[in-house]
Amino acid sequence: MILYNNKVTSSTGFSEKIFEKGFSIYEVIRIFKGKPIFLNDNLMRLSNSLKKSNIKIDVETLNLPDKLMRFIQLENMVEGNLKYVLHFTSDQPDEYIYQIPHSYPAAEEYQQGVPTLTYSAMRENPGVKYINTDLRTRTNQLIKEHQVYEILLVDRDGYITEGSRSNVFFIKNEVIYTAPVEYVLPGTSRKRVFDICQKYRLAIEEKRIACSELAHYDAAFLSGTSPLILPINRIDDLHFNPQWPILQEIMKYYFQLIGVDPVFK
Repeated sequence: MILYNNKVTSSTGFSEKIFEKGFSIYEVIRIFKGKPIFLNDNLMRLSNSLKKSNIKIDVETLNLPDKLMRFIQLENMVEGNLKYVLHFTSDQPDEYIYQIPHSYPAAEEYQQGVPTLTYSAMRENPGVKYINTDLRTRTNQLIKEHQVYEILLVDRDGYITEGSRSNVFFIKNEVIYTAPVEYVLPGTSRKRVFDICQKYRLAIEEKRIACSELAHYDAAFLSGTSPLILPINRIDDLHFNPQWPILQEIMKYYFQLIGVDPVFK
């Protein structure tokens, strides 16, 4: 089922290829226990994407919370990911809400970490969450070919900015580092990490991290809608400690926020 302009429509024959024409702004919303989590953060980011794209739409007029709950109830949805798309081919956008496949990390991956691979690419307008079919296709290919969990994007100057579908953090000694907000898509989970660090007085800095400096860091982790907070055990051929104490603290506090068992089962 799809909600197309708030009307129930069959998903038969639907393909995201329709978004290859025109311009599409979107959000992926995590549903947990039958409700969206951190929805206000999604709405704030959607509003920011519209403003940065010079699109004069007030997010409040979209009534997105009501539409999402309608979809959730119609589908009897308990857990999963929803995608909300505003597709512009004319002045008046078309609106889509539908489920997308999700792959949540297993308990072992939270405990042992996941492998990642660097790739030279960057988003042209990182602050806007828009559909970039070419980049998504290429990173999906690399993930499959190299059997890694995520692709870390490296800009023209050799700095790691973000993951293809996540934000990335690095830990050195007692300090957490991540790319400055102007270089990345500010994820809702990224914001939650900053909130946790502020609340529990953990040191965090926005700093550009060069690939050439990675060997000097002790740990690294991803944040995102599907992974939540997920340790990295390898970037290319460099290995990192998924059990680093500060990383484990952040994971504990994050999962407490959403009421998930701390052993990640």
